[in-house]
Amino acid sequence: MTATTAPASAPAAGSPAPARPAQPGVRVTFPHTVRAEWIKLWSLRSTYWTLAVTLLLFVGGSALSAVSIAQVPELVGDAAAGSVPIVQQVLMPGLLLGQLPLLVLAALTVTGEYATGAARSSFAAVPARVPVLLAKAVVVAVVAALTTAVGVAVAVLVAGGIADVTTPDWGAPYVVHVVLGVLLYAVGAALLGLAVGAVLRSSAAAITSVIGLVLIVENVLTMLPWEPLEWVRPLLPSRAGMTITQTPEQAAAAADMGLAFAPSPWGGYAILLGWVVLLGTVAAVRLRTRDA
Repeated sequence: MTATTAPASAPAAGSPAPARPAQPGVRVTFPHTVRAEWIKLWSLRSTYWTLAVTLLLFVGGSALSAVSIAQVPELVGDAAAGSVPIVQQVLMPGLLLGQLPLLVLAALTVTGEYATGAARSSFAAVPARVPVLLAKAVVVAVVAALTTAVGVAVAVLVAGGIADVTTPDWGAPYVVHVVLGVLLYAVGAALLGLAVGAVLRSSAAAITSVIGLVLIVENVLTMLPWEPLEWVRPLLPSRAGMTITQTPEQAAAAADMGLAFAPSPWGGYAILLGWVVLLGTVAAVRLRTRDA
């Protein structure tokens, strides 16, 4: 009578399965990482809802401003049709409202993976970890830019249909600068939300912190009549970044509004990006030194 033996290749009961050999020729590159992050972002239903709310707030805020101008023409004073003051009056309400869901989406792009544990899989595929954060930044910047561009285009068309005077005069001084500044600020704000989320790793903490900073902290520091704060206010991320939507003359006039110094439009935007780089560096160090 012959005894049946198990094949030599079968693992013993309870022993871990052998690791799969790496596939030859397969290498994770940064473009592959960006593509993976792009797919992950658009695989979430919350992305579509958040961007829809962004567009709704952007266009709705601009439309309400155009309605006000149509009903009360005195609001624009003697400003020429389609000039910078009118374009700003139309686009700024939509930008101030529309940035909020962008901040939330950007923060959730990072914190959502920590909440579900998917971050471990991402870092297993890209052991260096920092490229994952950079890829998320690229994806968030592109999505914020495209969404804002659509929002601006629709807002301009809707506002122009409500009040002809709001249609931008693209040949007027600084009109193109202001419109592009709206897009640039939205991208910078979204990257700020991403950086805060990467540092805190908690959805609730990140959303509360970044929206609280933009809506509450900055406004409170602006209203407090304390002289040392005159050196702090120009360095606040949202306030500094917003100067990119102004003309150089408007930015310089801010020195008379409780500021120790007035950053130029590009200088203020550099301050906003400086916050992004600083927080992003902290997040990158934390990625390399702590587990997900």
